[in-house]
Amino acid sequence: MVGLFASLKWRLLTSRLRTISTAKRNVSIAGLAAAGVAALLVALGISQLRQVPDTALVVGELMLVTQLLAWMLSPLVAFGVDETVDPQRFALLPLRRRTMIAGLTVAATIGWLPAVNLIVLLGLALAVSPTMAVLPIAIVCMLVQFLLCIVASRAASTSLADLMSTRRGRDLGMLVGFAVFVLYFGVNAMLSRLSKSEGFLHSLSTASTVLGWTPPGALARIPTLVANGELGSAAVAALLPVAAIVAGYWWWRAALRRSLESGTSVSESSSPAGTGTFATAGGVAAVVARRDRVLLWRDPMRRLPWLMITVFMFGMPFVWVRGHGALFTVAFGAVLAGTQTGNQFGIDGSGMWLHIVAIGDRARASAEIVGHLLVTVVPGAVLVALAVPLQAVIHDDVALIPVGLAVCWSALLGATALASFLSALKPYAMPQSRSSMFASSAPQHKARSFGVSMGVLFGGAAIAPATAAFVPLALIAAWWGWVALVVGVGL
Repeated sequence: MVGLFASLKWRLLTSRLRTISTAKRNVSIAGLAAAGVAALLVALGISQLRQVPDTALVVGELMLVTQLLAWMLSPLVAFGVDETVDPQRFALLPLRRRTMIAGLTVAATIGWLPAVNLIVLLGLALAVSPTMAVLPIAIVCMLVQFLLCIVASRAASTSLADLMSTRRGRDLGMLVGFAVFVLYFGVNAMLSRLSKSEGFLHSLSTASTVLGWTPPGALARIPTLVANGELGSAAVAALLPVAAIVAGYWWWRAALRRSLESGTSVSESSSPAGTGTFATAGGVAAVVARRDRVLLWRDPMRRLPWLMITVFMFGMPFVWVRGHGALFTVAFGAVLAGTQTGNQFGIDGSGMWLHIVAIGDRARASAEIVGHLLVTVVPGAVLVALAVPLQAVIHDDVALIPVGLAVCWSALLGATALASFLSALKPYAMPQSRSSMFASSAPQHKARSFGVSMGVLFGGAAIAPATAAFVPLALIAAWWGWVALVVGVGL
């Protein structure tokens, strides 16, 4: 039965390669090979840390703790991507929990991401081995870490399975994903500043002492303890991850029993939005805009991108540029805002096509497209109008506000126009009910959705430099900024 689980997981991974054309299959294989080479290079770079044992130990502890947290949080952020994560799919099968746990554990080791994790862990095993004699022990520790990540991740996903299949669960996943996004950039900015301070090494040593008493940190420390002859301390350290795996197993087992023996306890239905109807709105564009605004407020998969865009516009300029010119980095957030108009004909399934066919009038069909655009352009333009003056006032670039608005608004409008064009040129199917921010397209349309997204990002960024040519002129004479503003919006 365990072998059957493994073969089913392998079929899920290779089914797309069997159904696409030979050219696309070769491109996909080349991409996977490139990702494998990149993972090997990363592992090789990490292994070079063994030349500085103290730093290697701190980095190893940080990496293992971060890896475990990432595996445990991934069910909240990416629930719905992996079909084997939801235990309800196995509820009607005559399987014992012990068999399911063994099969799902083996299935979790099969895939591109687990392979990348193993490659990086092997490089880390070299890094935390003071001598080659303890390398086998380090490899065993990394394999135990991999098993700990699988058990903890599966236990968390099983416990949250009922919740994550509802709108409340998707709201929670959205908040967790947004918190991780903000935390990552916040920690990155903090570390970049602390690295320049005198007490940075002391802070790392303190953090290493604390992390060494966690199960992942203990696994990173065991090879060093064995190499130093501290076998008693190594044995005590080994008890931490073993106890964590046992606790995770019983947590997973209990959660699996609750999930298989009881139905979903949270209702998917929602309260009425109000007594008004769309028919009272003025015109087709207003009706569509109001509908999209309601969906934007209700659907966490649509809210999360706007939260990230807000962070990119208001927060990231302080990290990327710590002086003059920070207002121009708002353009990146403006491009991301413009991408929200992408795939207009797929995000509502066949509903958009049905509307256009039923309307039968080019003017009204165009008005429906305009309604979709309004929900992106209006909030995007307002965010730009707030973020650019804020950066200008803080960094003493008030004279550059007009040209900054021109660059950012042109990036927003350019990305919006390009996304709308590609929506009609290359539409792709999307799941009707998305429970993950990563489940953005049907399995057979992943390559198309990725290509369209990259095209909108780089195409929108390519439009902004046309207006950015006025920046040197605006530095000479402020009135050139107002010319750039007119030209930028016109482009």
